[in-house]
Amino acid sequence: MKPYYEHAGIRIYHGDCREVLDSFPSCFRVDAAVTDPPYGLEFPYLSYSDTRNNLVQLIDEVFPRIRKRAERIFVLPGPTQIGLYPHADWVSCIVWNTTGSFGAYGYNQWTPVLCYGPDLDGFGNVNGVSKGDTIRISGGAGVGFQRSGEEAKHTCPKPFNMMKLVVNRFTPPACSMIDPFMGSGTTLVAAKELGRQAIGIEIEERYCEIAAKRLSQEVLAL
Repeated sequence: MKPYYEHAGIRIYHGDCREVLDSFPSCFRVDAAVTDPPYGLEFPYLSYSDTRNNLVQLIDEVFPRIRKRAERIFVLPGPTQIGLYPHADWVSCIVWNTTGSFGAYGYNQWTPVLCYGPDLDGFGNVNGVSKGDTIRISGGAGVGFQRSGEEAKHTCPKPFNMMKLVVNRFTPPACSMIDPFMGSGTTLVAAKELGRQAIGIEIEERYCEIAAKRLSQEVLAL
C-alpha cells in the first residue's frame, strides 16, 4: 500500500487500520504502538460511528493485529473504557491539578495509560522523564486545553505536550512506532520532534490532510 505521506522517517496511511495492518509484510514489526483510540462515547467523528458496540468490535479486531506488530503497546483509552480492553501488564496514568472539563463524575483530572510489554530499562529517569507510573502535568495550558488551530479540527484531539511526554516516557530513543488511530497526527508530530520513526493510520482523509500539514511545518510545537 502506498503511503499518503512519507518524509524523514514518518509515514501516514489512509485507510481502515485493520486492512492497512494486514497489508504489511508478515515480518514487519515496530518497537512500540502508542495510540488514543475512539472512546465509544458518541463523539461526532467524520468517518466512524462512535458507539460502544463499535468500540468493542474495534478492540476485538484491531488489538490482536497490533500485538503481532509491536513489542510494546501503550493505549490511552479513557477512564470508563478500561474494562473493555485486554488485561494490561501494567497501568500508568496522566494526572493534572487543574479543572479542565466537567464530566458525569465531576472534573476530569486524569487519564489512564494501559501498558502491554516491558517498561524501559533504567532507574530513576528515562529520556529526561521521571520513571514513575504517573505522569504529572501542571497548568491548564500544560494539559493542553488551549488547542492549536489544526488540533481543534479533530473531534477529540490529544494535546501535543501530553503525547510528547507519553512518547518520551514509554519509548526508547530512535525507536520505531505506530499509531493505528492517528487522528490529526499528534502522536506522529511528537515522534518526529523526538527523533522517532513513526507510522500513522487514519480512516478519514480529512484528518490525514491535517496530519500531513502539521508534519510538513518547520515549527512542530503547536
